[in-house]
Amino acid sequence: METQTQNLDETLDRDRPATKREQRAASIEALLGKALTLFITQGYHATTVEVIAQAAGLTKGAVYFYFKSKANVLKTLLDRTEELTVEPTLAAMNAAGDDPKDRLNAFVRSQSVIGAEKTEYMLLAILMSAEFNGSGDEIEQRLIELMVRMENALRETVRSGQERGVFRREIGADELASVIMATNKGCYVEWYLRGGDLKGQDFARAFRDFVFDGVAVA
Repeated sequence: METQTQNLDETLDRDRPATKREQRAASIEALLGKALTLFITQGYHATTVEVIAQAAGLTKGAVYFYFKSKANVLKTLLDRTEELTVEPTLAAMNAAGDDPKDRLNAFVRSQSVIGAEKTEYMLLAILMSAEFNGSGDEIEQRLIELMVRMENALRETVRSGQERGVFRREIGADELASVIMATNKGCYVEWYLRGGDLKGQDFARAFRDFVFDGVAVA
């Protein structure tokens, strides 16, 4: 009897008209999802509000109603990027403790998982950083703030490893951390372009071995 009642409730839920709140949430998600793809494939400046709206099956007015501007659409996506790609990595590094090797391994493992599951969000930050580089506007500043937290955590990890004698010292911590970040960003691009051809675990293992071979004391 309980199962029949549950099934009836589920059927009624499916047939019940969506509330305004549900419609609003669905519209926002549709706009953000299409904007994410368009910003990556076409670039921010080449993507118009009209194109975003049409791709989401909505009107141009809907974009302005929910976000006020195209810039706010991107800012919302960058907030999500930080939540989905930066925060988990910082949390993993902090959970790893003080050992530099453990912290670096946590960075690599977390970014590898994100590379497989949230590729487009991190790729958005990478591509937008290039597109807005030198613009001096608030979006460039937001991009800098987004990336600098992870870059600083990585730099401090490398510096700590050098001080403890477990990471090579002939290369400065800033340069070494920058090379790791550059490799990491390149992996996102490669994964996006060739994800169907690359096996996730093998690709992640290659990234980890490459990083540790480059920084660890022989």
